Amino acid sequence: MTGAGSASVAYTMESDYGAGPQTDPVWRQPGIDISVGDLSVDQALERSRQPNDPTPAGSREGNFEGAISVSFTMTDDNFHELVFADAGTALPNSPMLAPSATWYFAVDLPDGTTEERTPTGAVVTEATLGNYEQGNDVTVELTIVYGSEPNTITTPTEADIQQPSVSDAFTWHGASVDVDGLGQSLLSSASISLAGLSRLRRGADRHPFDAVVDAIEPSFSTDAIFTERDQLALAVDDSQDGPVGKVPVTVSFENGQGTTIGYNLTDCQPTNYSWSDLVAPDTDLGEPVEYHVADVEVA
Repeated sequence: MTGAGSASVAYTMESDYGAGPQTDPVWRQPGIDISVGDLSVDQALERSRQPNDPTPAGSREGNFEGAISVSFTMTDDNFHELVFADAGTALPNSPMLAPSATWYFAVDLPDGTTEERTPTGAVVTEATLGNYEQGNDVTVELTIVYGSEPNTITTPTEADIQQPSVSDAFTWHGASVDVDGLGQSLLSSASISLAGLSRLRRGADRHPFDAVVDAIEPSFSTDAIFTERDQLALAVDDSQDGPVGKVPVTVSFENGQGTTIGYNLTDCQPTNYSWSDLVAPDTDLGEPVEYHVADVEVA
C-alpha cells in the first residue's frame, strides 16, 4: 500500500502536440490539495476469432486514449496556459491548435522504489475555474485526455518541480462576484465551467495526430441568499416580451499575499433560475442561477 506524502504531480507545456517536454522544461505543480480522480488508459481492444474455435484467438489494438481528472486548490494562474488556447489569457475566437502538455505522476512505494508515469499530448477538454463554496478554499477541476504514455521521458527530480506555497492558496473570503455591476454579498457558491475546450484528431495511427479547439460551451453558476430582484427580473420579467437579457459578470479572487486572479464573462444569459428553501424554518431563501456565457477572458 502507499500512504500520504508518497505522490508527485506536475506538468510541463509542449511546443508541439505529443512532442514531450521542451528543452530545459519548466515543471509546475498545479496547486495544493491535489486529487487525481482518474489516470487511465483505453486500448480499445477488439477480439479476433477463428470460425472453428468458440474462444477468442486474441485481441487487436484500437485507438489509444488516456484520461486524467485533476482537482486542486488554486494557488496561482499558471494553469491558465492549459485552459485558454489564446496565449493563456482568453478563449480562441478562431480555429487553432489546443495547448498540450506532458504530465508527470509518481508514487513512492514502501520498498523504496518509485513508479512513474508520463502522459504526453495531454489536452484539457473541460475545466471548472474559480470553484467557490462559502467556507472552503477556491478550487480548480480539469478533465484531460492524452494521446501517448512513453517510458522514455526524462522525468523531473523533486527539486525540478516548482511547488506553490500553502500561503498562496485562494480562500473563499477573498472572492468577489458582480452580476451586471451588482455585487453578490451573501454568496453561497459560484463556478465558471468550460466544456468542449479541445478534441483529438486522428489519422492512420493508433495515437492522435494533434488536438484542436472544439465547440466551446462556457457557463456560469451562482447561488446566493436572495436580497434583491435584479437576477429574477433578468430571468423572468425582462424576457416576457423579448429575448433573455445579456449582462456582464466579473469574478475575482484575492489570496493572503495580495495576488488577484479575475475573469470577465461576456453576455451572460440565465438559462435556469429558481428559488430554494422558500418555506423552510431557520433557512434563508436561496437564489440558484445558471447562465449561458458567450466568452470568458482573464481579467
